[in-house]
Order: sequence, then C-alpha cells, then structure tokens
Amino acid sequence: MRRLLFTLAGTSGVRGLQSAVIGPRIFMGPRALNTLVGMGKTICRNNRVLIITDKIVKPNAEKVKEIFSNAGYHVEMWDEVQPEPPVENIFAGVEAVKNSDASLIIAIGGGSVIDATKVIWLLYERPDVDFRKLSPVDSLGLRKKALFAAIPTTAGTGSEATSAAVITEGGHKMSLSHPEFVPDFAILDPNFTVSLPPNLTLWTGVDALAHAVGAYLSGWANEYTDAYALQAIKLIFKFLPRVVADGRDLEARQKMLIAANLAGLAFSNAAPGIDHALGHTLGKKFGLHHGLCVGAFLPYVFEFYAKHLTKTDELAKALGFGKGEEFLNSLVEFYKKLGFSFKFSDYPQVSEEAFKQALPELVSWALIDPVSILSPIPVTPKDYEEIFVASLYGTLKGGVR
Repeated sequence: MRRLLFTLAGTSGVRGLQSAVIGPRIFMGPRALNTLVGMGKTICRNNRVLIITDKIVKPNAEKVKEIFSNAGYHVEMWDEVQPEPPVENIFAGVEAVKNSDASLIIAIGGGSVIDATKVIWLLYERPDVDFRKLSPVDSLGLRKKALFAAIPTTAGTGSEATSAAVITEGGHKMSLSHPEFVPDFAILDPNFTVSLPPNLTLWTGVDALAHAVGAYLSGWANEYTDAYALQAIKLIFKFLPRVVADGRDLEARQKMLIAANLAGLAFSNAAPGIDHALGHTLGKKFGLHHGLCVGAFLPYVFEFYAKHLTKTDELAKALGFGKGEEFLNSLVEFYKKLGFSFKFSDYPQVSEEAFKQALPELVSWALIDPVSILSPIPVTPKDYEEIFVASLYGTLKGGVR
C-alpha cells in the first residue's frame, strides 16, 4: 500500500499542488574556490574550517587547506573516509570532528566522501538524531554550527547538489534523504577531476547519465528538473567521449562537472530511476563500482519503462529522436563507442553460477530499496528478476517483458 501511495503522490496532478526546487549555490571554474574563501568570513560564525576527505584525494585536500590557511582560517582535516562508507566509519568521523567547533565543513572527494560528510555533519549538528529513522519531512535545524561546502573530484554522483546520502550497514547499502542535506555551496573546478583515470571517468559519467534519464522519467519530475535533465544528457553525450579519451581536456572536464551537477539537481528534486535500486544491490553483492552498475542497468530500465510510460517517447523527441526505441538504440551505440559493456557476465566478478544463487537475494533487496518506492510505476518481484537476468546476458529488445 505504501508503494502505491508514493506512486500516486508522484503523479503530476497531485505533485502540482505544491513543489519545491532545492540546490546549492554553485561556483564554477578554475578559480571558483576563491569565491568561497572570500565570502567565508562574512557568513560563518568563526574562522574554523574542517575538511573531510579520503587518502586518495588527500593531495587535493591539502591544496585547499593551504589556500584557506593562507587566508587566515584555522583548518583541520579528517582523511579517513572509506569507499561506500560503513556506519562504523561515519561514527569514527563524528568522533574526530565533534570537538572541532568548525563553522564551515568542506567535503572534498567523490560520492562516498560527500555522502559520508552529510551524515557526519548531521551528527555534528544533531547528535540526538538517529539517522536510520530519518524522515525527509521532519525539520532538522542544521546549520546552527556549520555551513557545508562540497568539492566533487568526480563528475558522476552529483552529491554536491543532492539531498541524498548512501552509506553501508550490515553489508547492504542504506539510502538516506533529507532536503537539509543539500550542501550550501558546490565548487565545480575541473582541476579537481583531471587526475581521475579513464575507467572511473567513464563509470561516473554513465552514473550521471542514469541520474538524468531517471529524473526525466520520474513521476516526481517538473519543468525545472526536466530542463536540468535534458541539458545534462546533451552534455554527457557530447563531452564524456572526449574526457575519457583525454583526461587533461579541461573544457570537457568542466562540462562533465556541470552535467553531473545538473543531473544531481534533476534527480534530487525528482527521483532517480530503478536502475539505482538494481545497481545498489548488485554492486554491493559483487563488489562492482556504483556508477558502472547503474549505467549498465540504464538500457534495461529504459526498455522496461518504455512499455509503460509515454514519457520515454517525449524524452526521445526532446533530444531529437523519433521515438523511445531510437533513443535506446543511440544509447547502446554510445556505450559501444565508449567501450562500456552493459552485460554483467562480461565482468569477472559476476559468474553465472554466483549470480543465479544470489538472484532471490538481489530481488528482495532491490524491492526494499527506497528508490523502488519512488518508481513511476509499481515494480513487482517478477519485473526485477527479469531485468536482473536480462542484464546478466545483455538481452535487450524483448529480453525484459
């Protein structure tokens, strides 16, 4: 019943009664950070800054620390964020920062770092809150202690623009969402992404693409999110091949940061597609990168949606295609051009035998993923099973019924 109510609430007639579009203040370009440095002392309650990052990105974080220190700020750093951060890692971060008295918290990293920082920031501000019971409709009253800035070092998750945070507990991903999680500032500087290797550039890029397509097809979409999503898709189709081929292409890096940010704004204010429920589940089970999984599921989910939603044709036409099938064909060709396989049996982590044994568990966990509740159409266990199986063998055009 709850799933049906959420689906109903996302229909345009109901949603149109009241809606909101929330995003950060965005500073773009190679000198974007200077804007935040200059305004920080006038908007923060003190000059204490806390940087949260991981070991891989720490060299970039050190540069940010130096810039703020030279401007007269007192800067501390915690660099222990783990990939797909488990709750134990979150609690360690809280212990490290609770006595910092920071009035500006800066997350520097990919989605894991920014998502972890959201929850650490929550518990720094509100240690009395149980994040497992977080409700997006309850006021948290954040920002009494600190403002929050995010500097993405990948162009994919869009977490610097979203209300979402994904962490891990008990071997499974936990999706949290609250409008107060949206950072106050997003710094989109291509110099922070040039060191990203081609495979991660690719996987984070198709993650952003899935965000944009899913947001456009969401029942929670509106005129703003449609505009964000369409522009993101256009930018990704144009600039992702360039940046995969040449990671030092600063124009392409900047455009992909903008695309990922737009896609984040789109799905945060609408909803992502069920490729995220599928990707969260399979990725955690088999140890595959989140963006790889979500991007690989996108063609199967689009085909599934096309059997039920006329908006797949609307999306195709808005992008210059005749019908949804033409967009799907173009997406497949785009993936081939990038050298990106959307057949999971091509990845050595996913054996056919292990996949079949895990299938019931994969289906059950996908069904309870919060993204499933926000699906534009109700999804059954049989639907998920068929999409999972199709994705193992790379079966499109009839593989998902």
